Amino acid sequence: MDEQETGTEVQANGNPPPVPIPDLRNSATDETQVGPVLAGKPNTTRPLLKDKSAPASARRAETRVAQQVARERIAALVAALGDTSNPLHQSAVDELVAIGQPAVPALNEALSPTRPWLVAYRAAEALGQIGDGHAAGPLLEALRHPNSNVRWSAVRALAVVGDARALLELRRVARDDRGKTSWGESVAGAARSALNEMQSRNMLLRGADLIKTAVACVLMLVALIVAWKIIGDLRTQLKQVGFEPVDPSVLAVPAPTAPPDTSALTPASSGTNSTPEPTAAPATITGSVRAAANVRAFPQVSNGEVIGRISQGDEIIFLAVTADGQWYRIRLGERYASSSKIDSANGEGWVNRSLLSQPEGTVPVDIEPADISGGAAATPTP
Repeated sequence: MDEQETGTEVQANGNPPPVPIPDLRNSATDETQVGPVLAGKPNTTRPLLKDKSAPASARRAETRVAQQVARERIAALVAALGDTSNPLHQSAVDELVAIGQPAVPALNEALSPTRPWLVAYRAAEALGQIGDGHAAGPLLEALRHPNSNVRWSAVRALAVVGDARALLELRRVARDDRGKTSWGESVAGAARSALNEMQSRNMLLRGADLIKTAVACVLMLVALIVAWKIIGDLRTQLKQVGFEPVDPSVLAVPAPTAPPDTSALTPASSGTNSTPEPTAAPATITGSVRAAANVRAFPQVSNGEVIGRISQGDEIIFLAVTADGQWYRIRLGERYASSSKIDSANGEGWVNRSLLSQPEGTVPVDIEPADISGGAAATPTP
């Protein structure tokens, strides 16, 4: 029941053969050029207007009536596909394509081998123009239809709506099917053309996916670089906030208080009219800087203005010490670094004892602790 029985089928059903279709074959390869032939029309189905003021039951009844009318219309159009005497025969395919997806179930049923071949042939044509994926299964079954015209039409439709299963079946048709349509088209040639079309489309899709993946990777890399820079800037700012350098004197262990030198205060023997001898100049007590430190105007951290800087290894001269032994008034000796200096009128300033070497001698006491904490002007002790 193939090409030899086509004429018999037409006479038995009372239907003339379909209108001849222009030759789309490649004479060299015997392949049907499918291409964009099946470009369908847009679905122009208009939704029914509903009266929102009507009760819900009335709206549901109207919806059921509208759906029944649509089903009857689709059934009439499908029946007209194979009846050349029906007034709807010429426009049936276009109207079914305009209805779109609601017409797909009825068109899938029309592909059955029990229906006239002209109905199945034109139903496959309509399904290819609608392009709904739900038609892929019935169209794959139509590839085994006894009529070569239907198989040819199903091949053309699968070029549009076919999935991965269609590739396998189309390869089988291209390899094994020897049938031709009633106007001379090769079913195998149409299958080869459909395969080429589907493979080209898949290559384009895969290329587009690769491009999307590459763009996503680049954007992710840029986002990571920006995030890393923001985090680095934030860490730098956090390090700069609230991290003032702590003076070592805060953590230094108090040194034992040196006893004041009272030799100069010893009273002269009573009853003696001896003339006082001239006092020798105090010996210079020198030392060295153990660690670089700030020089302050007063022997304290909170209100002690920084007036200079001394470096490790500088030679210094001890001038005085506080009563608690924690601060020394000093000035630079003969050997010191070029960056070391004390910006005061007399070149003197106060440095915490933990940053200096121990003096080799007794350093006179200069300021009492009560004078420093109370904020009063420092007065030398006798």
